[in-house]
Amino acid sequence: MHSASDLLGYTAYVDTRDKRPLSDGREDGHYEQRGLGSWLRRNPWLLMRLFTVIVFSFAASTVAANFSYGLEGKPTVLSAEQIRAGKLPAGTQVGDYVEISGSPDVGKVTPETVGRPGSKIAIVSRYETSYFYFRLNETGDNLLIQTTQGLPKDLKSNRVWRGKLETVGTVIFHNTTQEGLKNAALPRDESIPVINTGETPEYLRKIFPAYSAIIGLWLLSVAWLVWKKNKPFLGL
Repeated sequence: MHSASDLLGYTAYVDTRDKRPLSDGREDGHYEQRGLGSWLRRNPWLLMRLFTVIVFSFAASTVAANFSYGLEGKPTVLSAEQIRAGKLPAGTQVGDYVEISGSPDVGKVTPETVGRPGSKIAIVSRYETSYFYFRLNETGDNLLIQTTQGLPKDLKSNRVWRGKLETVGTVIFHNTTQEGLKNAALPRDESIPVINTGETPEYLRKIFPAYSAIIGLWLLSVAWLVWKKNKPFLGL
């Protein structure tokens, strides 16, 4: 039996570590440290759902731009005079649906010469897809036409070229395109307009069902993220 004076001679040690019960309110004596690390370990499924939302959000952002382009009506008409002067119609910008009339400025076109200076046609091949670039007689070095479905049979005839307005600096596979244009002795300035004839609103409208499926999956991923309950931060 210790007296009160004996007890005063001992030093009391108190555990001051911050311990809180789990957020589910259990009183079984099980405690965890607060902090972001422990919260992440308790919510692995939340991280997976966040990753899913991020992936589909990136896809949906691309689809949204194509949806907008696919709904465009008549193309903006570009004139050779404007292009030679380095101008575009007021309000025209990269990504718009445009058209121009002209005849290709090409040389001797054979399977052996395409991609070389003699043909005046650049070829850029990636992932089993070939992109062809050439100038028009009416616009010279101030405009390039891009085709992805091969070269037209009546290549040297005058015709209307329709497609999405891009530039040498924004076309797909930038570095490979620069190399292809150099090999064919075509202009490579990144500000030069390019008409991508492979992307027209009519073509994109044909694949709207696939775009709708991507947007639907994105909405479902967001709903899944919001619907599921997650363990909150301890102490909050």
